[in-house]
Amino acid sequence: MSGSHSISEVSRIAGIPKDLLRMWERRYGYPAPTRDRNGDRVYSDQQVDKLIVIRQLVNQGKRPGKLIALDLSQLKALLQKPAVEFDADRLLALLKSGDAKALRDWFHTYLMAYGLRAFVHQVMAPANRLVGELWAGGELAIYQEHLYTEVMKSLLPQALAAHYRADGKLRVMLSTVPGEQHALGLLMVEALLRLGGAYVVSFGTEMRFRDIKQAAQSHEVDVIGLSFSSSFKIDDAIVMLSGLRQMIDPNTAIWVGGSAFDGATEISLPRGVDLLDGLRG
Repeated sequence: MSGSHSISEVSRIAGIPKDLLRMWERRYGYPAPTRDRNGDRVYSDQQVDKLIVIRQLVNQGKRPGKLIALDLSQLKALLQKPAVEFDADRLLALLKSGDAKALRDWFHTYLMAYGLRAFVHQVMAPANRLVGELWAGGELAIYQEHLYTEVMKSLLPQALAAHYRADGKLRVMLSTVPGEQHALGLLMVEALLRLGGAYVVSFGTEMRFRDIKQAAQSHEVDVIGLSFSSSFKIDDAIVMLSGLRQMIDPNTAIWVGGSAFDGATEISLPRGVDLLDGLRG
């Protein structure tokens, strides 16, 4: 991230009420914001990062007065993981029970303990793979797979809202091509991009090429991000990307990713299309 933040922005991003921020400043001398020409508090990125972790630790029962003296690396070392590691059998049982609230509460526990970035990598990514494998193997019905998807779609946007950056230097739009209906990959990419400080606008799934082009122009984006799930054939994806690349301004990058590319070797993507490694949705 880069830039400076008002107290309202810090309160929204870190999840700490403004009155509490002011009280900590008076009582502990932290955070110690600078002041702009109007006398309003201005907070640095480093202060915001530290406050996010302090809030997580306070939620775990620790006292803020003892946390404020620590640096960011020391604070992160104190963060507790969930009492139980990610449990595939538990996920399967919850999906088969049909209890949407219990499933959401279970994932929410991980989200609160890990934080958004680690949740995406350590919980959501393996859960996506597992649900896909179970459905493909006949162990889950389609409605159970849909239950998982809807729970994640209700859980992630609330966490994403805390990382909204209207002033992000990198402007990215997200969508999928016609025939690609899976939305969870988009949510994962959106989370990581926002955590990196990007401005992100997501248009959902199955966007027509001409609409992608118009949206990219209208929102003046730097990057078009597209997700392809394991159900999408790589050869079809490459053909579609070739056509889209020809329609899009060459100064606008196209990034692609998703489990469709898992295990693929010697992928020949069109020039101007880059594969994002390290995220499998």
